[in-house]
Amino acid sequence: MTLTSQVPFQAAETDPAERACAGIRSVQQRLLTSLRPKVAMLTELELGPDAREAAHATLAAYCNGPVRRHLAAADQVLYGRVAGAPETRLLVQALRIAATVLDGDIEALDRTDDAHRARAVAQRIETLMAAHLAVERAVLLPALAALPGHELARLAADFTVLAEPLR
Repeated sequence: MTLTSQVPFQAAETDPAERACAGIRSVQQRLLTSLRPKVAMLTELELGPDAREAAHATLAAYCNGPVRRHLAAADQVLYGRVAGAPETRLLVQALRIAATVLDGDIEALDRTDDAHRARAVAQRIETLMAAHLAVERAVLLPALAALPGHELARLAADFTVLAEPLR
């Protein structure tokens, strides 16, 4: 006799759409897991000027590399696939607006020399990125999972290659 608690686990292991969603969620989690300590260095520690500048530079480099790469990959591969569908058009517009706001915050982080402003922008980047990824997980991924066939598996693979090219 199979326990009912084992059924979703078994389905997740065999369902191609669920495996693809899990792969995308893993990429998202790795991004946040790497972003958070870089933000914390700048926002939670009382650093001297040299260490603060180094933490600022490290966060800016991460935002200009992996964060922007992730946003571009999501837009190109994931949003592009459902942007024209009436059911997801507004969702994609909202995600693209949020990505534009994040991009502006990354620019602001690059431009500022003020430690207080850098802290505020860093906190906003972390907060917006976490919220942005939560919307992708809660709303976009289920919409993509509803695509016919095994298309989501291909999209997930393409997304991962673009978001994490060195992985």
